[in-house]
Amino acid sequence: MLAGVAVGAAPAQAAVTCAPATPAPTNNFPGTTVVATSFEEKTISASGFNAPNIAGTGTATISEKNKHSGRCAALLHVTNTPGSLANFSAPLPAGSKDVYADGWFNVTAKGVDTNNVPYFRFFNNGTRVLDVFRANNGLGALWLRVASPTGKLTYTRLVPSVALNSWHHLTMHAIANGASTTVEISFDNKSVLSSNQVKIDVDTLSAVQLGAEHRRQAGDVYIDDVIIKASANGAGLPGTFAPITPTRLLDTRTGSPVGADSAVSFQVAGVNGIPAKVASVVFNLTVTSPKAAGFATAYASGSPRPNASNLNFNAGQTVPNLVTVPVGADGKVTLFNRSSGSSHLIADVTGYYAPGTPATPGAFKSLAPSRILDTRNASAVASDTPLSFQVAGVNGIPASVAAVVFNLTVTEPKSFGFVTAYASGTARPNASNLNFNTGQNVPNLVTVPVGADGKVTVFNRSAGTTQLIADVAGYYLPGTPTASGAFKAIGPTRALDTRTGSAVGADSAVSFRVSGANGIPANVSAVVFNLTVTSPKSFGFVTAFASGTARPNASNLNFNTGQTIPNLVAVPVGSDGRVSLFNRSSGSSQLIADIAGYFLQ
Repeated sequence: MLAGVAVGAAPAQAAVTCAPATPAPTNNFPGTTVVATSFEEKTISASGFNAPNIAGTGTATISEKNKHSGRCAALLHVTNTPGSLANFSAPLPAGSKDVYADGWFNVTAKGVDTNNVPYFRFFNNGTRVLDVFRANNGLGALWLRVASPTGKLTYTRLVPSVALNSWHHLTMHAIANGASTTVEISFDNKSVLSSNQVKIDVDTLSAVQLGAEHRRQAGDVYIDDVIIKASANGAGLPGTFAPITPTRLLDTRTGSPVGADSAVSFQVAGVNGIPAKVASVVFNLTVTSPKAAGFATAYASGSPRPNASNLNFNAGQTVPNLVTVPVGADGKVTLFNRSSGSSHLIADVTGYYAPGTPATPGAFKSLAPSRILDTRNASAVASDTPLSFQVAGVNGIPASVAAVVFNLTVTEPKSFGFVTAYASGTARPNASNLNFNTGQNVPNLVTVPVGADGKVTVFNRSAGTTQLIADVAGYYLPGTPTASGAFKAIGPTRALDTRTGSAVGADSAVSFRVSGANGIPANVSAVVFNLTVTSPKSFGFVTAFASGTARPNASNLNFNTGQTIPNLVAVPVGSDGRVSLFNRSSGSSQLIADIAGYFLQ
């Protein structure tokens, strides 16, 4: 029970049926789930919260009268009668610093003007430090209230009005850090506040409360689909990665294609559970139905277009490639179609990196794309020959790095073959990063450890010469990763090759173990691997997703009959430690997965 809150006897309530089979709500925020409920458990305490704090005429019940999902929602009822009170709370794990609260609210009756109906309230040891509420007076504005180090309350108006008798989606994110606390608030999926200079006097949070503290906060509020997540130092550190279920954020096929030599931007920050402030984003970019040959370049919205490419294509071709790119100040990413014809573009986001200056081992620093290798300026790479090039200390990359991320493009190959990237000075692994045919232009994102000499080696496994281009996207800091979301690069390691057994059947899935295999620890949240399809009996695509979860509406790799094509994949790992691959095709396909690294849980 929070300090100063009385506990009364719960009034009798009519039996409710609810929908106990309704799945718990989910979102893409990082951290350990404290509560995830749609209130189908018939009592609030059974939904994961403490027993409600009620007094006088106040009630805290489960109701079937009004709900956002399922059959039921929580209902808090507080009257103007002296002593009326109703709230409930979720205690957070000790030392919680980074907390997300996500829920749906419907205020159906307001109380006294000049007071309010509370939504989320963040506490430290019984003291309220942050809360969001709907004002009762006027049109019902949404406000943030902050308890400063001096004890003075400050108020920030967030939304001009919140309509009664309608459901609204509120998310509140706080990273407790004294006078430099971060607070991000989203209302109805739009960012309404983002600041890292909110002044509170604590460095940890101990509870999240929903409901009134006294009778002047009278009103009726229905609450549904609440998710509360928390973590201590680690999750959310600058440069750490948060994987999400692959989510489609752009598909121009639902509107108009991107014109020749034209750009399209799409919102990343603040949508689909992604925080309002992120440093960079990882997404699978697919071009389809292009009217002419060309390439696509991804870059931070509002910044100059770089001399780099992320995806090369021919007329009529469907081609994917993984992209890691900074996010603009407006929360958007821009895609430029460098072609004489229009093209449709699709973006499936698989994760994001936390903002700030990376300092922890395994954190990622995103860079504006820049070219660090182009053999067309010298000599092509000969058949069955390696080429090493300097990474550390060039193009904004520091002298000491653990791994580098770059877009590798092969052009003008004289024969079919593949390219393998690996740390300079180490043995060439049994893995491929990029497969190609004679004369083909093919790109693929590469994540690879950097050698002790600061170089990366690329090997042309082909009977002919090949031109290679590398456009750097960022790097990982050196040291032993320990923080949640930190990355550990490993030499490419083959974790799956269906050619040693049976091909994956049409519209069928195969899964492979990640956690606890191939030197990977058990506590991993996501994995990065190069996925290759070969010998497909029909055209189609492959979708990668966490084992045990629903297959998302996204693709990682598109292919034609008989084609051999790779793409880098970054995907969450299932609770069973595995990743699933689904072959969406009318024919069987052979699939190969070469792991490049993993993110800690």
